[in-house]
Amino acid sequence: MTRKKFTRYLTFAFWYFVGYFSRVPMYFDRSVPTRNDSQIINEIYKEAINKSAETFLRNGGLVDASMISLGHGSKIRLWDYFGPSYNCISRERVGKIGDGGKWLCGVRTVLAHRFPCIVYSIGSKGEISFEQGVQEKLPHCEIHIFDPTLTSEQKKNIKDSLLNIHFYDLGLGAVDGEFRIKNRKALWTQRTKNVYPVQTLGTIMSKLRHTWIDVLKVDIEGGEWAIFEKLFEQVQIIPATQIQIELHFLGDAKVALNFFNNMKEKGFRVFSVEPNYYGRTAENARLMVEYSFIQVNDEGRVVWEEPSRSILD
Repeated sequence: MTRKKFTRYLTFAFWYFVGYFSRVPMYFDRSVPTRNDSQIINEIYKEAINKSAETFLRNGGLVDASMISLGHGSKIRLWDYFGPSYNCISRERVGKIGDGGKWLCGVRTVLAHRFPCIVYSIGSKGEISFEQGVQEKLPHCEIHIFDPTLTSEQKKNIKDSLLNIHFYDLGLGAVDGEFRIKNRKALWTQRTKNVYPVQTLGTIMSKLRHTWIDVLKVDIEGGEWAIFEKLFEQVQIIPATQIQIELHFLGDAKVALNFFNNMKEKGFRVFSVEPNYYGRTAENARLMVEYSFIQVNDEGRVVWEEPSRSILD
């Protein structure tokens, strides 16, 4: 090999290795620990909830049951204490922009590979852009819609617009039986009737022979507080990976605080918060807020399925 060729060879080899190692992380110092995404996400979460708890106490805690959400001026609202503290690395909106769409976690990274994939949609008022979005992005998922308040026209529209869905003229309840609406001002339900058939989540899942729900969407116009309060008492583990729920403030911040504390105890972390501006006026944003929760274990890893610890045990 001539001197000129040898020099060219060394030059090529030098720049090849420079280019290679500039793309590959180098961990020559094994004394420096490396952390995975779950550890970092877990650390961020703990810092966020600790800061919220400290701020809540510093501001005097629950001074007035209606003040935190409806106060004026510089007062912090109830929702400010429960922001999106969990970092979902593949968060994606499913459904239309505005009222109706929901934020899901792991649509392409996990749900696309879940077999079976079970989606419960509880309450809709006939607005089905979320369910249509699920069918578009996750055609293999089973969609079960529960809503006893719909008109005949709304039911027909659902069946005509969605393929292979399961619709039930039934609502989610704290107990099995009937739910009678005594004060419509406290709820935003449609005026189709005064009494609705309802069943608990456990009864519904038992009848459908489901042990785990991948996505549990709940929009029941203020009825969520009593139902989840009972659910927290009845089960140790809520058998759902993620819960998309619209919260409707009914004037009692203590009830809302108990809900958030119980969700935290059950392992659910907030990864998306979105005020609902789409009522009669934008003032509704103080009263109605879309929350997305995901269930995480003690190590900070998402719980995608644990049938052995489900509501049916």
